[in-house]
Amino acid sequence: MLRYCVILLVLFGGSCQQRVPEHLQEAEGMGLYIKRTIPYKYVPNTPANLVSLDLYSYAPLASLKPVVLYVHGGGWATGDKANKLANKLALFQSLDYLFVSVNYRLSPTPAALTDGNRIKYPVHSTDVADAVKWVADSIGRYGGDPAKIVLLGHSAGAHLVALTGTSPLFLPARHLPLTFLRGIAAIDTEGYDVLTQSSEELYQNAFGTDPAQQREASPVYNVTSAARYPRFFVATRGSAARVALADAFVKQLQAAGVPVSQVRGSQYDHEGINNAIGDPQDTVITPALTAFLAAAFQ
Repeated sequence: MLRYCVILLVLFGGSCQQRVPEHLQEAEGMGLYIKRTIPYKYVPNTPANLVSLDLYSYAPLASLKPVVLYVHGGGWATGDKANKLANKLALFQSLDYLFVSVNYRLSPTPAALTDGNRIKYPVHSTDVADAVKWVADSIGRYGGDPAKIVLLGHSAGAHLVALTGTSPLFLPARHLPLTFLRGIAAIDTEGYDVLTQSSEELYQNAFGTDPAQQREASPVYNVTSAARYPRFFVATRGSAARVALADAFVKQLQAAGVPVSQVRGSQYDHEGINNAIGDPQDTVITPALTAFLAAAFQ
């Protein structure tokens, strides 16, 4: 309790008898943090929550902090930036990083393959790139270091961060080179190669049926030796076919000279490998990710 009081005194003055301000929140097993929900752009006829981010900061802010920007999963059709964050919040607070969790517009559920106006590629990626641009331009006002940003994503979010870090279509269009990012951490996705998944309804719903566009949306086909990329962290698990897709992406990155840290989390299921991030009992994903982030933010 004393530590919480000190934080309140630094932020607001007064005594420890004061009521905790509403925008300060406390998660189990960790101290107080400030959560701000901020729209990163405006899209007509779109709920503001879908184009907003949650920024978590911790006081006092003695210097600019590295930033981890998280993109949630959910098959490009479900999920929210607030889901399953307790372990991550505790971890990134302990590492003294700012944490930003991002929403993006979602494809329909159930799938609506005959609706040509549905949300699908490249909308999800455009939204993530716009969120990165907002962070690059604005995070300094909230205590973050715009020169130290790493993207972290799980499942569909892992596809989105991997594509953001490899495609020439999104960050460069916003005057940000791919190497502006210090690193990309992709946690358990088959989306490295959308083209090979094209018979599945989930992928048709999110990416359409045009093979050229599916290829364009695949991180593995965007990596070339002629470009420069941020370092990568790839965590995978599951079937041999699923692991093979991740391995092929890793090999493509390595052939282009990209430093890659790779972890197998076969003891976890798909949700478990995400929840393991920051879990004090985890000895596989969290230590390796922590080391990756430390190297990225040097």
